[in-house]
Amino acid sequence: MRASFVMSGVASGLRRNLLMSIALVLTTAISLFFLGGSVLTGKEIDKFRAKYEGQLKVSIYLCGETKTAHCTHSVTDAERSALQSTLNSDPQLESVDFISKEQAYAANKDLLGPEASKFLTAADFPDSFALKLRNLRTDYEAVATRYSAQPGVEQVQNENESLKTILSIFDSARVGALAFAILILFCAVILMAITIQVAAQQRRAETSIMRLVGASRLMTQLPFVIEAVIAAAVGGLLAIPALAFGKWYVLNRIFHSSVRNQVLPDLSLNDIIIAGGTSLIIGIVLAMITAWVTLRAYVRL
Repeated sequence: MRASFVMSGVASGLRRNLLMSIALVLTTAISLFFLGGSVLTGKEIDKFRAKYEGQLKVSIYLCGETKTAHCTHSVTDAERSALQSTLNSDPQLESVDFISKEQAYAANKDLLGPEASKFLTAADFPDSFALKLRNLRTDYEAVATRYSAQPGVEQVQNENESLKTILSIFDSARVGALAFAILILFCAVILMAITIQVAAQQRRAETSIMRLVGASRLMTQLPFVIEAVIAAAVGGLLAIPALAFGKWYVLNRIFHSSVRNQVLPDLSLNDIIIAGGTSLIIGIVLAMITAWVTLRAYVRL
């Protein structure tokens, strides 16, 4: 059977069920957009973890002029020197760096923005030690307990906890997008099955004639499978620019300052293409399976 004949049947079927085909394309595009969004979120999590996991440190903040429950006086030079000597000899620590209040202010003023930095001075930041542990997961509790009670220490803070909080937010976004994508994909599958059944009933006479002249069951089913694949492919292609817009809106607009200051890693065009291509392939495969199962189980051609 000539390919032109099969494709003419596909074009005819799409025209006859134009509104249902449009609805199928849009539903598929929405579901694949959220599916691609979950893939992009996963990539952002991987980049974020790769950027920070090897740089995580424990900060020991020293007492300043402000009186707190742990600080009755500003840290003295003797207390700071004794603490540094103890830290340098600690076998659980890989490196120890002293960060003065002036260095802390210089490192953070650009991140705070020009408006906020006008109201802050170096005196608003505490002196601190940045510690890199040999094993952050197992050694932090012991290190925190040991040094939080040292004279002149206000608090010991683990940057890993902040990272976990941010990653949990990203994970929630990814799970939410994936769950919504699955729900919409389920709706798309149902709509696809209904569309194929309606199209098959409308063209029952044509397919019966094809069978009478010797066409195999596969050839009579092929136009319906191709129609489903075309609808899924168009929906998947529409999802790619939608993903690009979504990435721009979230990262380059809402989190513009964080991305500009390299606090959050940006996603590249290649990441968008990979996420969109992955969702496109999944949509096409799902369309083929849905069409084939529907024709075999519910339609007699």
